[in-house]
Amino acid sequence: MIAKLSFLAALLCFGGFVRGDDCIPRYVENLRINVSAVLTWEVHPDEKCEIKEFKVDVVSDDHDYELHFKVVFQYVDLSILPVCEEWHFVVTPIAADDVVGYERRLVGHVPLPSSADISLRYFNVTQQNSRDVLLQWDLLNHTLGDCTLRYRIVIENRESGDFQDVYVSGRSTNLHNLSPCVPYHITIRAVNIAHPTIEGPIRFNNLEIPPHAQVSPSLTSIEIGPTSADMTWGLENWSNRCPVRALHIDGGSRFNISVPIEDSPDRPPVEVNLKGLQPNRMYYLKVAVENSGGLSQPSQIAVQTAELDPGH
Repeated sequence: MIAKLSFLAALLCFGGFVRGDDCIPRYVENLRINVSAVLTWEVHPDEKCEIKEFKVDVVSDDHDYELHFKVVFQYVDLSILPVCEEWHFVVTPIAADDVVGYERRLVGHVPLPSSADISLRYFNVTQQNSRDVLLQWDLLNHTLGDCTLRYRIVIENRESGDFQDVYVSGRSTNLHNLSPCVPYHITIRAVNIAHPTIEGPIRFNNLEIPPHAQVSPSLTSIEIGPTSADMTWGLENWSNRCPVRALHIDGGSRFNISVPIEDSPDRPPVEVNLKGLQPNRMYYLKVAVENSGGLSQPSQIAVQTAELDPGH
């Protein structure tokens, strides 16, 4: 059965407004329900009508339960409603001459109260692969539910000092493309996103993904002469901070060269100067970078030296 309640409060008029049969009240603003289950709103700042009262309709999501109010104040106490159920809230201003204004509608849950325990029972971090981790957590207390909760996760890169701040729903999320060999400090807390916002206690984990080899180096420039080849190779930078040691150039049976690398924060391209090559000859090269996680997969290129100028 549809239950309907009607409440009529005493008349309160707002002075200084325009009177007239053609004055239609504007919709109210900032309609919201706070952690005390009080629905509040504000008169439109450009309102010209004299407002007599507000009509408030509250309907359950399945339309099986309704509440109807007429009030002169800009709030209604809805603490009789169950927490974490979804409702349709409609507020309509009514002018002094009984002209009904435009309605403002809000669809939302009755939020968790300020007394709700939103602390976390646990916070686990599980490495999925060389770059990704899975975060999992759960509430200590599920009595009231978690309909207005979001979870604030802050990831601090302790090498660069950078922070990433995200809000998620649910009880797990994945972090992608973290750098090996970088210490991360990860915190999480539940946040009741009702008004006012309430943050729960913090849990944290420290993480450092073990060393992992770089991706294959990339050729960024090359100049070829009859007996030389000068090239530069780009290295993986912020996505893999494991210390780099050397660039290895495998020329098969003809030569093998290692170029030591002094690692630096910006990791500029590595210069390679091949000398003593034969003119007009094809060289097949495999180029790999070594870091604390091992040797990368090689990049393979073919280099054709120029013909020797007969005049030299």
